[in-house]
Amino acid sequence: MDSRNDSDYKTTPFQSKHLNGDERGGGNYRWIPWGQRPPLSRDVAILQERANKLVKYLLVKDQTKIPIKSSDMLKDVIQEYDEYFPEIIERASYALEKMFRVNLKEIDKQSSLYILISIQESSAGILGTTKDTPKLDLLMVILSVIFMNGNKANEAVIWELLPKLGLHPGVRHSLFGEVRKLITDEFVKQKYLEYKRVPNSRPPEYEFFWGLCSYHETSKMKVLKFACKVQKKDPKDWAVQYREAVEMEVQAAAVAVAEAEARAEIYIACLQIPLMNCSSPSHGAKVHPWNLCPRSNLSRYYQSAEGDIL
Repeated sequence: MDSRNDSDYKTTPFQSKHLNGDERGGGNYRWIPWGQRPPLSRDVAILQERANKLVKYLLVKDQTKIPIKSSDMLKDVIQEYDEYFPEIIERASYALEKMFRVNLKEIDKQSSLYILISIQESSAGILGTTKDTPKLDLLMVILSVIFMNGNKANEAVIWELLPKLGLHPGVRHSLFGEVRKLITDEFVKQKYLEYKRVPNSRPPEYEFFWGLCSYHETSKMKVLKFACKVQKKDPKDWAVQYREAVEMEVQAAAVAVAEAEARAEIYIACLQIPLMNCSSPSHGAKVHPWNLCPRSNLSRYYQSAEGDIL
């Protein structure tokens, strides 16, 4: 996980307050430096309670599709138990995978950003099991244009493409709203696209690139197959892109094996974790992730999430 030192957290609002007898009255609280604080008890029940709250928090936050900051998890949920952040987040990850069939993935270690990725992939392998298929289709078109143009696309190329799809920048669309804002703001905030100025360009020109979430939620091979389906061609017809996509698949497979082995080690230690009362079907049939929990349980889960966190 991300590294932290004492100076990073001396004035943050989610730090615990350790007060002596003279400091309890009048609301005049003083932050006690980390080195002078009595150690918090590593109570497994408390850590699991924080992990369960973190699961609720992540599920609610994920609705915006904007990556979640570890600093927000610490401030809103984990609070004074931040020294146990790695253990709490691993317990939450275990619950998310076993109960909701989603993986918690850190996509940017420097900024410590996380997303939820559905284990049950859609045909495009992106946005999980989203029902917002029009936006998904538009995003896949843009990703394919970027990939097929050498992993970047001048914005002029995208704006010229949109009218062919019945979309016009500056004109509000019934499904997408203002399409320029959707592409340059919403998709960028969600980390599906990057929108960068071309260095030293006058007048200013901008280019689109794949964002971090696109690399984690889909692959170049899936995007290439999407483009081939639209163009009615075989992936091998684009030899350069096909070779690049195969190389990415090999690299992704190696990373997936390493991550699976790391999770297995963690899960062995978590087998006795008391999870919420949700059980998967004994017959092993594939079901939608949200159907792994009884409706009443899931309803209570979201209700408590609204009350406890937001």
